[in-house]
Amino acid sequence: MSHVGKLSIAIVLALLAAGLNAMWLSAEKRPATFVAVGVDVKQGQPLIDELLTSVPVPGDSDKLRQSLIPYGSRAILYGVKTSRDYTAGDVVFQRDLQAPLELSKFEVLGPFQLISVGERFKTPSEEQLQGQVSEGGNNITIAVSANFDERTRRLLEIIDPSRTGTGGKVDSRIIAVQVIPKSEQPANAKLDDKNVVYQTVSLDGIENVPRVLLEGDVVRFVVPASDPF
Repeated sequence: MSHVGKLSIAIVLALLAAGLNAMWLSAEKRPATFVAVGVDVKQGQPLIDELLTSVPVPGDSDKLRQSLIPYGSRAILYGVKTSRDYTAGDVVFQRDLQAPLELSKFEVLGPFQLISVGERFKTPSEEQLQGQVSEGGNNITIAVSANFDERTRRLLEIIDPSRTGTGGKVDSRIIAVQVIPKSEQPANAKLDDKNVVYQTVSLDGIENVPRVLLEGDVVRFVVPASDPF
């Protein structure tokens, strides 16, 4: 090969290297773009394309993708309700796609005087308790108001098998049954014997130990809060 040919090849390789180097430097000067909001957005507002904008973020793009959302992938945000308020220019983080954890809220219904657990009636004899009570009572019997006071009415609504948790209402069900120690029993725990009827409440699916229940005279039920918000 002539010297001219060798020189031509060297010039071409040099130009190619220079071009690749220029492209690399250009890419380094143009950081990857990620999703931000272009306007103020309130919490709970669904995201649409018109609310989003791109923002360049310098740094290691692979690491940034672990926290931020590439602008080219912004479609995954369409229809997602915001979990917080945004100010125009705020970057959208990956964690913002996750709804905030809502803690369950409960309330207690009662107190009610305990009459029996399963087929075992309340008895003052500890020896009788040890000999009679098994670990598998499926229901308890309590004293309730014959005139349907507020706590009795609420209990009947909850145990009514025809009621469901549909229509946006809280799922009314008994979560647990609790025994109130004698030292902490309220003054209104027991009703007037002349104004009392006995009501059986199923404990199917509710963890309980009959012997523990029979240790107290008064119980209450844990239910979902009627107003969870």
